[in-house]
Amino acid sequence: MPIGSELDLYGGYSAANLAVILQEGNFNHASIDQSGAVNYISSLQSGHGNVLYATQAGEANSTLSKQEGESNIAALVQIGYENMVLLEQVGYGHRAGIRQYGINNSANVQQIGVYHQITINQRGNGLHTSVTQTGVSMNTTINQYD
Repeated sequence: MPIGSELDLYGGYSAANLAVILQEGNFNHASIDQSGAVNYISSLQSGHGNVLYATQAGEANSTLSKQEGESNIAALVQIGYENMVLLEQVGYGHRAGIRQYGINNSANVQQIGVYHQITINQRGNGLHTSVTQTGVSMNTTINQYD
């Protein structure tokens, strides 16, 4: 029986998902969507105008996000099983777009300074990326497929 998407595989159920959000400052925004089972998101936003969009579907996916400063934006998508995102944005005007599809993928990103941008696309199994951006205005794109 063909499956229309990864979300159809899980039949729309959710069980034992957890999101912990701590916001300090003004105009911070977190939008979290989790479906499946035992998915976890922890988000700390401290400062002004930080934005987190996170979607997790499947089982045992984890996101740890820390945004300190102003106007940092992150859009994170994980669909599959046992994927992990570790994101730290410290400073001003950072942008992070991370998409992981599959099993046991990980992305570890640190953005420290001002105006960094990163895009990570991982589709497959056992793919790992670690990037540190410091200083001013670095732009990184990583695409991994197996």
